Amino acid sequence: MLNNLYNIATTALQNAQVSVDNASNNIANADTEGYQRTTVVYETSESITIYGLTVGTGADVAAIQSEKDDFVEAQYLEASADAARETAALEYLSQLDTLLDQEEDSGLNYILGEFLDGWNELTTDPDSSSAREALLGEAETLVYALNSTAEELETMADTIDSEIKSQISDANQLIEDIAAANAAITANPDDTQAISDRDQMIRDLDEIIGVEVIEQSSGAVTILTEEGYTLVDGTSTHSLVYGTAQVTSTLIRDSDYEGTLEYSGSSSEEILIEFVSSGADGTAQFKVSTDGGNTWQTDENGDTLLYTAGDEDSSVTIEGVEIWFDGTGDHAEGDRYTVIAKSGLYWENGDGNLQNITPMTDDSGSDVSGRTSSGSLAGLFIARDDTVIPTLDDLDDLAEALIWEVNEAHSEGVGLEGQTSLTASFSVDDASDVLSNSGLAYADRIEAGDIALYTYDSDGEVSTSAIISVDPATSTLDSVAADINTAFGGELTATVTDGQLTLSSASDMTFEIGEDTSNLLAALGINTFFTGSDAASIALDATVATDTSHINAGTVNSDGSVSSGSNTVAETIATLADETVTVGDTETSLTEALSALVTEVGSAAASTELKQTYAQTSADYYYDQQASASEVNIDEELIALTKYQQAYQAAAEIITVTREMMDTILDIV
Repeated sequence: MLNNLYNIATTALQNAQVSVDNASNNIANADTEGYQRTTVVYETSESITIYGLTVGTGADVAAIQSEKDDFVEAQYLEASADAARETAALEYLSQLDTLLDQEEDSGLNYILGEFLDGWNELTTDPDSSSAREALLGEAETLVYALNSTAEELETMADTIDSEIKSQISDANQLIEDIAAANAAITANPDDTQAISDRDQMIRDLDEIIGVEVIEQSSGAVTILTEEGYTLVDGTSTHSLVYGTAQVTSTLIRDSDYEGTLEYSGSSSEEILIEFVSSGADGTAQFKVSTDGGNTWQTDENGDTLLYTAGDEDSSVTIEGVEIWFDGTGDHAEGDRYTVIAKSGLYWENGDGNLQNITPMTDDSGSDVSGRTSSGSLAGLFIARDDTVIPTLDDLDDLAEALIWEVNEAHSEGVGLEGQTSLTASFSVDDASDVLSNSGLAYADRIEAGDIALYTYDSDGEVSTSAIISVDPATSTLDSVAADINTAFGGELTATVTDGQLTLSSASDMTFEIGEDTSNLLAALGINTFFTGSDAASIALDATVATDTSHINAGTVNSDGSVSSGSNTVAETIATLADETVTVGDTETSLTEALSALVTEVGSAAASTELKQTYAQTSADYYYDQQASASEVNIDEELIALTKYQQAYQAAAEIITVTREMMDTILDIV
């Protein structure tokens, strides 16, 4: 009996030591991120029979376990991943909203308005040098604003790409570390520190890409993305990959097309092509989706928009990407190609193949199934592909429309002095090829029409006038130059160098350009106000920038004379603020297009902020719920420390009593 009493006491002494050590360790890690409070689990020792009586033998330490609520943790991981997505997106959308902030005297709307007002001032006094200088200043401000905004947007997109690469690298390291932790925990399931460390790594990974956790009986865990792609399975891993632009194809069994889809350009959209009819290039037709096939592009009547497959000369442009086919044989109905003209996120499936899991939303803004939808990676991709790059595209469309509308009017105008030489700001790919295939940024604007040209002698009198006919389907730049040279017999010379047209008058002569119903000169950049074709490249034409007398406010009369005070061009440009023009694929005004761009960004930022607030509140709630179970409470640990100190003292007292009892027995003997 006394031996049992002694064993109970010594075991209790050891148990108390373990509990004191545990409480002390909890206190020491109270501020350690991710540390989970541990508790000592006791179990009653097996009873024994003495003198016919069942007697207890004390208690043993069964385990030291981490305190964590698995259900709450699963809820926290889901909420935390959602919050991380919205937080990552909001960071850049807020920057973008600030960038496009329409302050009263510095926003793009204001600057565009001041530029157009400058033309309005010129209508009042077309000969005013001060009005011309003021207009030039407003134009320089507008060009700078568009250039700098485009540069900021491009930098933002590049920064997001860099952050995506970095986070993918971080995620892959966490995936490897979790697998290593699985191995350690499987070898020692009672290693609570390893379990705490692994759980913190899972949280860190979840913030990058939303995950789900499956506990294994061995103590290891399986980690999957919320969409079901395995990242960790015991000690096996599947990495994430940052993929560059590419084309994938899925051809049906009956397809005998041998070739490739080629493309040029970039887009924030993934372009899915599905053939709806069979045939060779030039006959087979396909439809297009930008949301993984959930919806298909339609025309103005709501009918599915169809494109005809063709070679490079018959390429089609979809979402800013030029697409053509290079091959032989027949396409089959159902053949599919996906053009991913951007970087993306891929999952390595274990056999070397990559699965595209790049975040994607449909036209309604909902996440497309099978794609990453939570975690900061999702937020970064969504911010880049749904807002930042589309905003840059919209800004480019606006700049392109502005350049064209101003140049179209300006190219048919006259300034205060006659011209002696003008060189195109754009060059054709091949001067001997037809203009419809010239490669000019504004080639699609060239129409069949006429150009009126006039030369003047040293007294300013009309010397020669001629009408040059242009047909983009048959005319080449070389043929147009030849027609000009024939018409003017040396008074006006047209030369083509490296695809650029130059018009030069003879000595002591000048020339002017009249009406151009073909739009060729505006497309070439002859006698224009702006150069460039988008927000990043827009600039002032050198002729205008260096001499304001060449700002064209008026026009040439049909007889070649220029009326004093002519202001037709200035009036045309001044009314562009509210004039309906083509901006991208939309018929609208320049000011309405800019307002829509700014409003869309502001709306996206506000919506994301609301989502972020809700998601963060939810994550904080579950974090606090878990913290109440797993975080260290110093006061509680001090109470436990005191409790087990007293238990230790009590156990020691039992040993003392036992010894005294044994001594008494020995004395009797």
